[in-house]
Amino acid sequence: MLDGTVLIVDAPNAGSDSPLAAAALGQRTGYLLIKLGELVLQVAEDTLVPLGLRARHFNVMAMIAVDASLSQQDLSSLLGLDPNIIVALVDDLEGQQLLTRQRSPKDRRRYALTLTQKGHDRLDEAHRLMHDAEHDLLAPLSQHEATALRDLATRVLGPRWPLRHR
Repeated sequence: MLDGTVLIVDAPNAGSDSPLAAAALGQRTGYLLIKLGELVLQVAEDTLVPLGLRARHFNVMAMIAVDASLSQQDLSSLLGLDPNIIVALVDDLEGQQLLTRQRSPKDRRRYALTLTQKGHDRLDEAHRLMHDAEHDLLAPLSQHEATALRDLATRVLGPRWPLRHR
């Protein structure tokens, strides 16, 4: 960007005729990943509205379903969210009767989080909806390309995970 105008560059390898591919920022992998992340988040949010969930609710529920020993602090670290946000999300899910929060019998400073049957059912439906939404979002890619995208993202994120919350 020079003096308020966008610098347009030739982008023959961008694989698209879109204005983004031709823009200077369209040549920056980081920028494209940020935009892709924003798009994925918006698709997830829109997909989960009928279930009364947001993407962060889904992430918390999915993590608890995989490992019921996770504390709110563990969730904060794994999801890269401020502990206060985790408390609010757990409050929301508890209010919808999708999970229970009880003092851990092993450590009274921790809460044991458990999905209720309603929570498991809602999470199953959310997984189905998210699968379909992801399939639609990645429709321009072949199955091999979609798998490669996931594998590459995992490889880049792997050594940097969990992310620190801000």
